[in-house]
Amino acid sequence: MPPDCFANNGAHLRAEIGWLHQVIRREIQVAQTEGAPGFDEFAGLYISQEEVGRYLEQREGDEDLEDPVIQRLRGEVTGARRVLDRRVEISLAAGIDLRLGLLARRFELDAVARATVLCCAAAELNTQVSRLFAYLQNDAGKKRPTFALLARLSAMPAVDPVGLRTLFGPSSPLFVHRLLDTGVERADIPFPALEARLATGVVDFLVGIDRLPPLLAEVAVLMHATNALEDLAYHRRHRAIVEELLRCRRAEGKLPFSYVGGPDGAGKLLIGESVAAELRKSLLRIDATKLPAVLGNTEEFGHALAREARLRDCLIVLQAADEAIGDCDSDKAKSGAFEPLLHALAGCEVVATGTTPPAELRHRLRTRPLSFEVAYPTLGERIEIWERRLPADAAAGLGADLPALGGKFRFTPGQIDRVIGVAEMAAVRGADGRPHITSADLHLRCRDEAEQGLHLFCQKIVPRYNWGDIALSADTHAQLQEICRWVAHRSQVYEAWGYGAKLALGRGVTVLFSGASGTGKTMSAEVIAADLQLDLFRVDLSRIVSKYIGETEKNLSRIFAHSSNGNCVLFFDEADALFGKRTEVKDAHDRYANIEINYLLAEMDRYEGVIIVSTNMKGNFDQAFIRRFSHVVEYPIPNERLREVIWRKSFPSETPLGSDVNFSFLAERFDLSGGNIRNIALNSAFLAAADGRGITMDHVILATKREYQKIGRVCSKSDFGQHYALVREAEVR
Repeated sequence: MPPDCFANNGAHLRAEIGWLHQVIRREIQVAQTEGAPGFDEFAGLYISQEEVGRYLEQREGDEDLEDPVIQRLRGEVTGARRVLDRRVEISLAAGIDLRLGLLARRFELDAVARATVLCCAAAELNTQVSRLFAYLQNDAGKKRPTFALLARLSAMPAVDPVGLRTLFGPSSPLFVHRLLDTGVERADIPFPALEARLATGVVDFLVGIDRLPPLLAEVAVLMHATNALEDLAYHRRHRAIVEELLRCRRAEGKLPFSYVGGPDGAGKLLIGESVAAELRKSLLRIDATKLPAVLGNTEEFGHALAREARLRDCLIVLQAADEAIGDCDSDKAKSGAFEPLLHALAGCEVVATGTTPPAELRHRLRTRPLSFEVAYPTLGERIEIWERRLPADAAAGLGADLPALGGKFRFTPGQIDRVIGVAEMAAVRGADGRPHITSADLHLRCRDEAEQGLHLFCQKIVPRYNWGDIALSADTHAQLQEICRWVAHRSQVYEAWGYGAKLALGRGVTVLFSGASGTGKTMSAEVIAADLQLDLFRVDLSRIVSKYIGETEKNLSRIFAHSSNGNCVLFFDEADALFGKRTEVKDAHDRYANIEINYLLAEMDRYEGVIIVSTNMKGNFDQAFIRRFSHVVEYPIPNERLREVIWRKSFPSETPLGSDVNFSFLAERFDLSGGNIRNIALNSAFLAAADGRGITMDHVILATKREYQKIGRVCSKSDFGQHYALVREAEVR
C-alpha cells in the first residue's frame, strides 16, 4: 500500500473533519477581525442598533482588505486541501473504499459541492462542529449550516446573493441528484438563511453503512452481484443475452433501458446479476409489485432510486415491471405513474423483467426498451436441470423417472428448485440424516407447484377412478389410451423428433368429449388425469363469464397463463356457453360474443397443455373449434353388454348384494346411461339400508322406477317384465 494512502474510510473522514476545523477557525478569525459581536442567544428575535451601525459603516470593497493572519490561515487551508485531495486520489487508485471521495467522483462534484457535503455530514456526526456552526450563525437553534455559511466556508471571496442561488438552488447538482434534502425550503425563510441537510441515507453511505433509506427499503434489496449462470444447456440463451447487453454498453457507453420477458423462474434475474458482475457493479433489485405502495410521489421516488444507484454504483433490476405497469387500457393510472419513474431513472442503467411478452409490453409503454425473451426449457434441458439440482444420490436413484417428470411438467429452473426444496423438507430421512426423495414425493410436489393460481377460477377434482372402473366400447377405450400416450410422448415428438419446428401453434392436447349426459365424459377425464398423474381442474364458468366487456377474455387469459406449463388437465364441462357458434353481427352483444369466441380460439392455438372439453350438444359448437381439437371422442348410450358391465361396477365390493339381483335382466330391459345406472345403484343402497337388510332385486327395481320418473319415462310392463307387479303395487300404495 502506498505510504500516503488512508488506512480506511474512517481515517479519511476524520482527516476531512480535521480540515473542516481549520476552515471553521479561519472563519471565526475573520468574524473576530471584522469586529463581530459575541454570541447572542436572542439573535433572530430582534435587530440590534449595533448591527445597523455596522451596516452603515461598511464600505464597498472592504472585503478586498484582508488581515495578514487571515491570509495565512487561508493559505494553510488551501494547502491542507491539496494534500488531502492528493491522498484521496492515491487511496482510490489503490482500491481503498473512501466514501466521500467516491461520492464526489460518481456525481462529478466540484470543490464547493464536495465541501457542502462534508459540512452537512459533519453537522450530523460531530456535536462540536454543529455547536460551532451555531456560533458562526449567531443562532443557537441553527446547528446545521445555512447556505450563506456554506458559501463562506467554501472559501468564496464574497457572498453574492445571486451566485448563492446558482450554487445551491434547485438546478445545482446537489439538488438535481437529490444529495440534499429537497424538503428544506420554506416560504417564510429567505434562501440564504435556510439550513442544509443531506438526504436520508447519504450519511449512512459516507460512514460505510450499506443500508437503503426507508423509502427504498420497502421495495429494494442491495445485492453483491455474481455471475450466477451455470454450465447448463438452458443457460446458453441467457449468456447470449448478457453478451448482447454488454456489446450495446460498449458501443453506447451506457446500458440502454432493457426488458427481459419470460416465465416465472426462468432465470431473468440471473441475466441482470451477470451483467452487473461483468461491469463490476452491485445490484439494486426492485420488487415492482410493491411500487404502488410508494408511488404517491413517483418522481421523487425515482430520483431517490437513481441517487442510490449512482451512489453505490449499481445496476437496477426492476422485477415484475409488467405488473407495476398494468394493462394500458384498464390500468391507465398504473402505466401513467410508471412513466415518470422511468424518466427519473433515465441516467441509470436499468434492466426490467416480467412475464409479459416484450411486444405486448412495448405497446403499454411510450418508452421502447431493448427487449429479449427467455423461453421455457426444452425436454432435454429440463432433464439436465433435474439431474443437476437434485442431490447426487437422489438423481442416481431417480434417473429413470426424470424423463417422465421433464415430459409431464414443463417447469422452469426456479420451479424445479422450489419442488426439490419442498420435497427435501417433507421426505423421510435415513440413518445418515439425509432426505430420501422418492418418485412419488417429486410427483406430489410437482402437482402442488403446478396448481398455484388456478383455484381462483377452477375447482380441483381429485380423480377417483382408474381404467378398471370405467366401462366403454373397445374403440372409445383405445382413444382414451391414445390421448394418454400423446401426452406422455409429446416432448419426444415435438422436440427430439423436430415436429415442434413445423408447428408454430396448436402443440397442445385438446380433446372433445361429446355425448349424452351420464355416458362417462367426466369419469373419463378423471381416468386420464389419474393415468398421467396430473391434477384435474374443472373450469368454473360462473367465475369466468362476465357481463363486463373484456373481463371474460381477461379471466381466460389468467387461466391459460397459470396452467401454461402443461402441468395439469383443464376440464371445460358443459362448455357450450363458451364454445358456441359465431353469429351474424346484428348488435353490440353479437359483436362482443364473437370477440370472446375468437379470443378463445387464439388461446387454444397457443396453449401447449392438456384441455378436455365436454358437451351434450356437439352441433352447437363453432366448426373452428372442432378443427382445433386433436381428439374427438363420441360417447353413445351404452349397449346391452356395456350396460351389464356398468351395472356390476356400480355396486362396490363391500356392498351386501342379494343373490337375486339379476344384472343380465337389468342390462337387457333398461336402456340407460352409465350415470343413470349409478344413480339407481346408490338409491337402491339407501332403500336397503332403510329396510335394515342387504340390497335385493326389489330395491333395485324400486330405485329404477324412481330414476324413470326423474327422467320422464313411463314405467311399462315391457321394460319391467315380471317385476311390473311390484311397480304397480308401489303406485297403489
